[in-house]
Amino acid sequence: MFAVRRIRADEGLRLRSIRLAALADAPGDATTTLARAEARSEDHWMEAAVANSSGALQATFFAEPTDDQGTVLDGEPCGLLGAYANETGIVNLVGLWSAPGHRDIGVASALLQAVAEWGSTIGADRLRMWVVERNEFARAFWTKEGFEPTGARIPYELDPRLDQVAMVRQL
Repeated sequence: MFAVRRIRADEGLRLRSIRLAALADAPGDATTTLARAEARSEDHWMEAAVANSSGALQATFFAEPTDDQGTVLDGEPCGLLGAYANETGIVNLVGLWSAPGHRDIGVASALLQAVAEWGSTIGADRLRMWVVERNEFARAFWTKEGFEPTGARIPYELDPRLDQVAMVRQL
């Protein structure tokens, strides 16, 4: 079992730890590299936590393992999803990750639901995800969650021979 919540302002180092774990676990699916993320200063992560804990234009959510009574267990979060609004009505999703051992049990869907609720509170009407075209597993997940391809494509920064495709879901 697990619980989802928005990160707190004091969780910069925890955010760093989880993001590094995600990048190490799934290299080639993000728009940054593990080396780039590791090179970011402690201040960067502290500032990111503050901004994502309460900002109206960006948010990060953790999924945390719980016991059968719903009490959060000690240790690292088992999932992560970030979001930011940069266009009228659109919330972009970034960095979705579920830890090994916590996949296919609803963690990603619960994180997505938390972001959708947050997006509604800021007046957004759509969620958008850019996914590397070769990642069929991710594309299948987003389709199952109600996302549809828009036809928009951009080169994948880490390998411009590949494209990222936009998928959108109405709120």
